[in-house]
Amino acid sequence: MNRRTLIALCLAVCLVASLGGLAVASARAYHLLWRDCGDGLRCAELVVPVNWADPAGPRTSVHVAKLPATGESIGPLIVNFGGPGTSTSMLRPSGDPDFPAELPLLLKELRTRFDVIAVDPRGMSEPASGRAVSCAEPGASPFGLVTARTRRDWDAHAARNAAHQASCRTTARSAWYGLTSWNVAHDLDALRAALGQDRIRYAGNSYGTVYAQAYLELFPHRVERMYFDGTADHTQPGLEPWLRNYALTQERHLTLFRDWCARRRDCALHGRDAGRAWDELAARARRAPLPASAGRTVHEGQLYAGAVRGMNPALWPLFATAVRKALDGDAATFLTELAPDPGGSSVGGDSLCNDFMPELPTYEEFQVIEAGLREIAPRFGWIEGRHQLGRCWGRDGGASWAPHPLRVGNLPPVLFAIGELDNNTNHLGQRHVAGQIPSAHVLWHGDGHASWAGNTCLRRHVHAYLTTGTLPAPGTRCPAERIHRVGK
Repeated sequence: MNRRTLIALCLAVCLVASLGGLAVASARAYHLLWRDCGDGLRCAELVVPVNWADPAGPRTSVHVAKLPATGESIGPLIVNFGGPGTSTSMLRPSGDPDFPAELPLLLKELRTRFDVIAVDPRGMSEPASGRAVSCAEPGASPFGLVTARTRRDWDAHAARNAAHQASCRTTARSAWYGLTSWNVAHDLDALRAALGQDRIRYAGNSYGTVYAQAYLELFPHRVERMYFDGTADHTQPGLEPWLRNYALTQERHLTLFRDWCARRRDCALHGRDAGRAWDELAARARRAPLPASAGRTVHEGQLYAGAVRGMNPALWPLFATAVRKALDGDAATFLTELAPDPGGSSVGGDSLCNDFMPELPTYEEFQVIEAGLREIAPRFGWIEGRHQLGRCWGRDGGASWAPHPLRVGNLPPVLFAIGELDNNTNHLGQRHVAGQIPSAHVLWHGDGHASWAGNTCLRRHVHAYLTTGTLPAPGTRCPAERIHRVGK
């Protein structure tokens, strides 16, 4: 190693060490001033640098909420329930209608031993905090490229996302330049230090696991226990392999939906091959728009957009009914209950794009990618390429923290829960992340995404790990519980 290389290496090590120490220094300089904020919660604002790489630069605020322990507390458990969006609001009785109804039971169990502390990522606080960034222009629907039929549609989708992003930048001001999970991980460490903890106990669901991946890289020596539920894979440096995992998972889900329907007499397609029923409907839509009530029609893109929503196991009964009605001549359900979600005014999508797609392919480059997806997932899964790309198509610039293989040091045991029916954060990507952590312990279960609250076996094992560090015995698998309730 020559002298110039040695000096560069020393400077890099010093920079990493200094940035790690800055989180502690910032947290000690800005104490948490807790106040009552309703529903038994106490809230605080943690002031942190907009960009932890520039600690002397502009500041921003991170909203934090605490549910105090009901029993003898063994310390704080920091949680983030994903999104990316507000987690503090989920500690309230009203919660979030999209999160499992069993969440209050989970929180009740956790509070017997922990002060449960939810942290919101930058700009995504609950409205009452006054810290949420609401953009003047809504973003395009994430299903916009699924329903797109022409290049003009693609361009219109991009224009909507670009206008949204410009309005977000205006509203967020300097905070706009810190919207990455790399910065959120530093915020988590600042929160840990502000709580007076030498090491962190953290539980992340879905997007909350992206912050956790960054934390493992930045602060491995600060980890006590860390639980990953429904892990989003931020370790694929290439867009195509990341999309391939989604395509393969959705193609498999069509088969799983078929098998579920064959077992359920209350499935609207029971007695026929539900997968072939979908194939027939999709073939009809390719030839001509499907008729729907009130003189409407459903074109192929609208059909696929509804199917992406309906492939969620919780919506399988509705999806089966929609397919049967469409085959019988009325595809209206794909325009109503299974219609695509509209674009929102949150900066959550911008954070996701900064993390996962800071560089986008051109239209022509994506056509090549899509052709490859059609080869490996020709019946249904290929559409995931458009769905995922649609979240970011047209956005450009801002902060970035690109996907890359995990680089972690020595870690205590880290617990992963992976659902066999998870098509939100696909199980292939989840295994890919866990496989890069030598101390990872994987607990498989038979349900889908965000099942920690709704699966009693999962709750029991996770609670034991978080409280005492006890891991499930090798080979332990939690049976499906939530999927058995679907259709009842």
